[in-house]
Amino acid sequence: MIPILVSLAVLVLAWPVATGSLPTAGGGRRADARRLRHVERHPREVTTADVARLLRVHELPAEEVRFVLGKADDLGVGAFTLWMWIQRFDVHALAVALGADLSHADLLRHLADGSLPDLAELEVFAVLNGLPRRRPDVTTHAEPTAPAPQLAAVPREPGSGLRIEDPGTWPYAA
Repeated sequence: MIPILVSLAVLVLAWPVATGSLPTAGGGRRADARRLRHVERHPREVTTADVARLLRVHELPAEEVRFVLGKADDLGVGAFTLWMWIQRFDVHALAVALGADLSHADLLRHLADGSLPDLAELEVFAVLNGLPRRRPDVTTHAEPTAPAPQLAAVPREPGSGLRIEDPGTWPYAA
């Protein structure tokens, strides 16, 4: 009786391996792609898990995905807004905007206007708030330029210094 049960158990466990019906990593990717296509057609059904899938598809590092989703939760930004932001702009812009603590209302305003905030400026705040630094080839700001040339000191006569009388005056007004 026991050998029959053992052979049945081996058969039940070996059958999926023999037929190739075990779930694989590629099968998970296919399911993710299928879900993302579904959400693309029906964006009102988007969930936070769908946003996480989309962030991973765009190859955001796992720590950045956790950061973005955590910030979205802290700021009360819904999955639909996150999805629409990614569709309108991109995942890196979303990471920077959330990292810089743009409110849900600000994100909606930018979506409605079709205007992208200054990402170079926001990236400074995002990094200070914990957004992992990016590699130089995926930055959102301009490449560094050569340092400005040093100007020679202009000799001045005594008493010819800049005099500001009140906060509203500027002596060089033409």
